[in-house]
Amino acid sequence: MKKIVLLLLTLCIFNASAQDSNAKNYTAGRHYTVIDPAFETDNNEQVIVYEFFGYMCPHCSSFQPYIKPWHEKLPKNVKLVRVPVVFQPGWDVLAKAYYTAETMGIIEKTHQPLFDAIHKQRKNFRTIESLASWFEDNFSVDKEAFLSTANSFMIDSKVRQSNNMMRKMQITSTPTIIINGKYKPNVKALGSIPALLDMATYLSNLEAKSMGL
Repeated sequence: MKKIVLLLLTLCIFNASAQDSNAKNYTAGRHYTVIDPAFETDNNEQVIVYEFFGYMCPHCSSFQPYIKPWHEKLPKNVKLVRVPVVFQPGWDVLAKAYYTAETMGIIEKTHQPLFDAIHKQRKNFRTIESLASWFEDNFSVDKEAFLSTANSFMIDSKVRQSNNMMRKMQITSTPTIIINGKYKPNVKALGSIPALLDMATYLSNLEAKSMGL
């Protein structure tokens, strides 16, 4: 009996040491950047993971097959928030399209297809009208309702807010993941997208624990 107890204690110590070792392998300034001052998420009940992206960005398109299954497995105390950025002329209409689809409750149906339309079908959306026609043709969305929403003050405010978030969280490229407004993993140092998402999971769990979630 004593041998069994000792064995269990040894295994517990080994597992704790392994977890500590994994944590020590992540170095601030190399594997991730600490954002100072941190961006206030205004959510005390969930850890917010921000995904900054642009529909025109080919790297963002390649990122989707990784982020989608990760997103679907998130626990209730972690929430993914997508933030469309406006880096170049023309990206603003796509940011409006994202927030319009989100407001109309169809974003999970349209998000990946819009990436595919741009990067696989080589469609070029220069105006919000062309996007409204695409949504109508592919998802039976009322074109006038889409345009009315897209051109509203509410959607304009959401785009301005996303630009403000981009500046405050020091976003210079896409896709970029920010954990709870505090940590920005460095995919180049981590070596791969799966490693990036592993770190996002680790930091999300760390934040959840610190918030008592």
